[in-house]
Amino acid sequence: KVFGQKQVEKGVLKTTLDLLPTLIEEDFSSRIKNIEMENAKEIAEIKFLHGKIIALVNEISGIELERKENERFNKAAATAKKQVEKQLLRLMEKISPENVGSDLSEIRKYVGESYSLLLNEVNSFRKSLAYTSVYLKEEMKQLGGLLQEFLNKLKEVHDKLEKESELFEFENAKERIELLRVNKKELLELTKEKTEVQEKINSEENELTKGNEKRDTLSKGNEIKELNALEIEKKTMLDEKQQLRVEVSSMLSTIDRPLQRFKALVDSGRWVLDRERKELLDAFIVNPMLALKKDVNGKAFKEILKEIVKAINDSKIELKDREKEKRLDALGELINFNFFEKIFWKLNEIQRKQMEIDHKIKESVGQKLLVAEEEKGAAIQKEINALKEEIVSITNKERVLNEQVLAEEKYVLSFGEKVLGRPIVLEN
Repeated sequence: KVFGQKQVEKGVLKTTLDLLPTLIEEDFSSRIKNIEMENAKEIAEIKFLHGKIIALVNEISGIELERKENERFNKAAATAKKQVEKQLLRLMEKISPENVGSDLSEIRKYVGESYSLLLNEVNSFRKSLAYTSVYLKEEMKQLGGLLQEFLNKLKEVHDKLEKESELFEFENAKERIELLRVNKKELLELTKEKTEVQEKINSEENELTKGNEKRDTLSKGNEIKELNALEIEKKTMLDEKQQLRVEVSSMLSTIDRPLQRFKALVDSGRWVLDRERKELLDAFIVNPMLALKKDVNGKAFKEILKEIVKAINDSKIELKDREKEKRLDALGELINFNFFEKIFWKLNEIQRKQMEIDHKIKESVGQKLLVAEEEKGAAIQKEINALKEEIVSITNKERVLNEQVLAEEKYVLSFGEKVLGRPIVLEN
């Protein structure tokens, strides 16, 4: 039996992806040869039927219709006959088997397409066939029988070839076997790459640990002790600077109300100050320490304070008696306060010492070593993070490839077992 033959199941076949296509092809070779021989006979019969149909249509074409009493029906039948002849000849040309060779895929395509085309187009002019049959009963009966026989033969060959579908899947199967082989190879390469990346991560993490240990050792050395002492001294300077700011803010808070009211007088034009003193007034309200750098002795500021005292005494700044006395006393204290010695000089001295400390810290051997180790540690950590992202990327690729491998392996095994008739185990 050529068509639909089945393999007898044997023991488990152990093979490789490289050998499997060859084994399938060897199994196919004899089957394909026998099927091609059988199909050569079938195609010869199809060609014979095709020729008989054309010959009969040509014969019908030369027959004149016997006229009947109904003239209208005569005309309809004549038209129908011409349509049948024209459409059938055109259809036979479309489904001509003349150039069909022995290739099974070519035959499969021909019989499938021809069957569908013949079935659909004959149905489309069935009415014309019926009209013609009234006049040419025997000829049309013969034509109908040939068309049906031709149609049956096309379907018979098509159905037999469909039962041998794995023969036509083989090229696709070979491509999928190759894809499976490539994907498995790529999976091995990804596993190797992942191992190498993980080894780099381990190495970098060891370097990071060594760097942390080195920083710990450095932190206990004399250079770092000196650096820590400088940092403590710097903090002391910063605290003193802050204390000065608090002191100045505290002093100015005692005259905040008259100061703000005086500013309002100046802004409204009810009290006139030149541009420089007006800017200085604004500066003392916004940032007193910065203002003192411009007015180191507080001389210009004291002149403004005297203007405020005058505005209070002239009732331009209205205060209750008790508050007025309190604010005037506070203004007097500030007018007599030595801003240069008690504020500016101290601030200047603090800043000078701070600059000296910053310079020592910058030039400190301990600082340079710590900075170098921290920069090195940061660079190593950045590299570790990049390598971990690479691991994630490789893992995602592995997951996708594994899914493809499982799907392709399932198909390949199913196809191979169907063809060879035995269970298959793929070996590496």
